Amino acid sequence: MSTVIWIGTAALVLVAAGMIVHRRRHAERIGKYGSPQKALLVIDLQEDFIGTTAKAPFPYKDSGRLVEVANKVIAEAAQRKMLIVYIRQEFDGVCAKMVTRLLLGKVAVKGTPGAEIDKRIAIVSPHLFTKPEGNAFSNPKLEPFLEEHEVDELYLVGLDAAFCVDITANAGLERGYKVAIITDGVVTRFEEKWQARLKKYEQSSIRAITSQEFMGSTS
Repeated sequence: MSTVIWIGTAALVLVAAGMIVHRRRHAERIGKYGSPQKALLVIDLQEDFIGTTAKAPFPYKDSGRLVEVANKVIAEAAQRKMLIVYIRQEFDGVCAKMVTRLLLGKVAVKGTPGAEIDKRIAIVSPHLFTKPEGNAFSNPKLEPFLEEHEVDELYLVGLDAAFCVDITANAGLERGYKVAIITDGVVTRFEEKWQARLKKYEQSSIRAITSQEFMGSTS
């Protein structure tokens, strides 16, 4: 296989996995709010990725445990009256649909049952945003929504920890949000990349906390 073909194939794999390379956009920093709120972002916990009917190479390993932890976190966030936002990856358009069909068995295609939130995940709010890229902020409606609710702090659960969750966390940090990733509430197929990111978080403002720390936190 030539170098050009190998590079092209590797790029397609990332795109097809829902980890589309983040296109840089100018990010406005959030302002100071009189009554700042916290939000939980539940990212890509969809039938095609973690569902009981997901096809190879899915579901993600430890999907059952992930569902359990995510639901505990969602319940705690709801009890605290935090804003709970569900994020879904949707492949749309000719190129995106072709890539996911060829490389990953046509997962998370817009309008299909597999693109829906896994039926085991507790849905406790109507707030749902789809995204065409790995970054949840690639949906232009998300940022104004968070601003409207005066959100200045984000907690993240979901997948893939080394890509979509990480990209969204950094995009939030860039905008001035306080960001925390709940480490046992995420999964990845790229453990080495995730471990490297965890080390980076130690030197950044992104917090890596456990669900137990989240449950016990009142700040």
